Parts: sequence; structure tokens; C-alpha cells
Amino acid sequence: MTPVDGVSHHLAGLARLLEAEDDAALVVQQILRLAENEVPGAVHAGATMLGQDGAPTPVYTGDLAARLDALQYDVGQGPCLDALLADTVRADDLAYESRWPRFAPVAVARGVRSVLAFRLSVRIGTVGALSLYSPKPYAFTAGAERVGRSVAACAAIAMATVGERSQLRNALESRDVIGQAKGILMERYRIDAQEAFALLSASSQHTNVKLRDVAERLAKTGEFTPPPTDRD
Repeated sequence: MTPVDGVSHHLAGLARLLEAEDDAALVVQQILRLAENEVPGAVHAGATMLGQDGAPTPVYTGDLAARLDALQYDVGQGPCLDALLADTVRADDLAYESRWPRFAPVAVARGVRSVLAFRLSVRIGTVGALSLYSPKPYAFTAGAERVGRSVAACAAIAMATVGERSQLRNALESRDVIGQAKGILMERYRIDAQEAFALLSASSQHTNVKLRDVAERLAKTGEFTPPPTDRD
């Protein structure tokens, strides 16, 4: 079985996990373990997940990958960050690497010599980056890049799919809690649904609190701050 065949062999299991799991970090962590096991030369793996606001969320399989990714965030340079803009970033020997003067020497001191990083992208854009580390120089061959790209494609789809599912779930939950709050206001003030929603919106603007949060507090505790009226 070739390395690419090995990756393909695990995709069915990952697809089942993706179908059942809503935690993107957990799914990506499973993919990182796959990368460590199937990409020739890879010993440590880490990933950066980008949220809707662009904030990075690190995912890793071990302490070393966590420290290396955190180091890149701290110094503002490194293969993981470059991979967010380039499809593939490869460093054969960090001991002689000039692209990241604040990252490479520290990585070498921690026992890492080779890095292979991939941008994780889907149709909607970049969703993160995958980084593979090795203690050996020239650890990653062209064949390792091919396998790594297959793993990276799987990771990108997983991030995008779980993220979209999470957004849909949040939207449905928001709709439900707003509906509950409207029902409470309709009963409390003897008004119709349209008037209840207008009252929620006005309270949100008056208190400078998100509409979802106003509705959730009302649904859970019964507390509600009516907006001022012309008589107030």
C-alpha cells in the first residue's frame, strides 16, 4: 500500500467522524494524527484554524507542535503563517533557513530541522494552515508533499463543513430563543408577534445588548428592559 493509498484508506472513517461530530478542533486533531502516521517524514503536526473574524485557533497533537505554532504567533513569522498565503511552504533545513530569523533558530534549538506547511483552502477562501515538523533535515520529499496535500485537502473540507454546520445550528438556536421571547412578550403585553419583535429590537438598541442575548435572558429568567416610551 502506497502512502496515498494509506490516506485514502482512512478517509471513510474520517467522513463518518465528520458526519457525527460538531467540534471542528476534534475532527482536525484526528486529521493531524493521520498526517503524522501517513506523511513520510512527519513526526509532529499542528494546524491553525481561522474563525470568521480571522482569529486563529491552534490545534495540535503534541506539546512540541503547540510550542512551535505559538512561537510563530508570538514573533509574527514562520512557515505556518506563510502557508496562509502560499499553497505550500517547505524548509529542508531550518539550521540554514533565512526566511524566518526569529523562528528558525528557536525551532532548531527545540529539535526541529524540517518543516512542511500547507494552506487549507476551500471555495469560500482560506480556512487555516497545516504544519508538519521533523527532527531530521531534508525529511520531506516530493512524495511527502503529495501525501500532505491530500491530508490538507481533507482538513480544509472538515473545517469548512463543521464550521458551516455550527453556523446553521447557531442560527436555528437564535431563531428558537427569539421565538420563545416573542411569545413571552405577546402574553405579557397582550401584543401580536410583529409588535413583540419590534419591542425586542427596541430593547436591544436601548440597552446596547445583542438581540439574541436580550431574547435569551428573557426566555431563561423573565427579565426584560423595556425601551423608554414618549411618556417616560
